[in-house]
Amino acid sequence: MGIDLPGWLAERLERTYGEGNWAGKGIRPALEGLTAAEAHWRPVPAQHTIAEIAWHMAYWCWKVAHWLDPDAVTDPGEEGWQPVAPTPEAWLEVQLELERAHGAAAAVIRKFASAALADRADGPWTKLDVVVDLATHDSYHAAQIFALRRWYAAAQGA
Repeated sequence: MGIDLPGWLAERLERTYGEGNWAGKGIRPALEGLTAAEAHWRPVPAQHTIAEIAWHMAYWCWKVAHWLDPDAVTDPGEEGWQPVAPTPEAWLEVQLELERAHGAAAAVIRKFASAALADRADGPWTKLDVVVDLATHDSYHAAQIFALRRWYAAAQGA
C-alpha cells in the first residue's frame, strides 16, 4: 500500500492547527474565544504575549513554505519575533495571518513528490525535517498559549 506522504504531512499540519493531535489540543482551540486583552497580556517583561506567539507561528509557516518553494512563497525575512500593536484590530489581523500562513504551508507541502522531501530545505535540514518540525513547533506553542490563558485567568481572579 503506497502513501501520499506530502498529502499525509499536510493533513497532519492542518489537524495540528485545527483540532490537535494525541499530544494535545491544536492552535485553533487554543485561540478560541480569546479576547484582545488576553492576547496582548504580558505577565512579565520577558514573556511574549499570545499575539506575539501567534505571529511567530505564522512567520514560521511562511518561512517553511518559502524553504519548500522559494518561487511560490516570498521569504518573510530573518526576524521570527515581532511586537504586535496592543489593539483588537491587530489581534484580529494576527489570527487571519496565522490562518493564511497555515493554508499556504499545507498547499506547498501537498505539491511535493515524496522523493523531493529528502532534498535540503535550509542548512542541514531536509524538507521532510522542516515539515515535521513545523507541526511540532505548532504543538509546543499551542500548549504555551493554553498555559498563558490559565495564568491570565488566575491573575484576573477567575
